[in-house]
Amino acid sequence: MSAVAAQAVERWRRTLDEHRQVDGRCPRCGTRKRCWPWATAFSALLVDEMGRP
Repeated sequence: MSAVAAQAVERWRRTLDEHRQVDGRCPRCGTRKRCWPWATAFSALLVDEMGRP
């Protein structure tokens, strides 16, 4: 994995941690259930893992 890809993965993981639900709400956004930043980071990680051999 290149350094750029490793940095992107780290950023996505950090976003997932920052937006992890607490009592059914995002602590950063305040939205109920999952917020868009969490969903974007999660989907980016899935696509990254699916693309690797």
